[in-house]
Amino acid sequence: MEKKYHALHEDKIYMGGAADVEEMVKQEGVQVVVDLREEATECASTDANVKWVKIPLGDNATESEEVLFKKAIDEVVSAYHNGQKVAFHCGGGKGRTGTVAIGTLLALGEAQTIAEAEEKAKSIRNIIQIKPTQRESLEKIFEE
Repeated sequence: MEKKYHALHEDKIYMGGAADVEEMVKQEGVQVVVDLREEATECASTDANVKWVKIPLGDNATESEEVLFKKAIDEVVSAYHNGQKVAFHCGGGKGRTGTVAIGTLLALGEAQTIAEAEEKAKSIRNIIQIKPTQRESLEKIFEE
């Protein structure tokens, strides 16, 4: 069976869509799930041992996108530095997920520019498609 999710970094950081979370937990031993869906009411995994971190990115968000994206990137990087396997996802794993993937690569020093990080993220998960507003958030966070 082909995986619909992808390892972003060292088989410790995974990305995908909401439908991929259970598989990431079962197959990869993911311990922390960073959920980028504003509309989520519970973790997409039923495993009680999984830590669920909700970052409510969406049209009705009460904080700015850049603040929320920074929180998401920080959560992913923090879990990674704490030796935990971490996954992040939105609904389909394209826009919000792509933005966090790009930011995570930059935060880990795996890329020097947003363009380089985007190219690398897309080479791993080719459906990534970030919106202009999401790119602006990355530019503000990483001040290019």
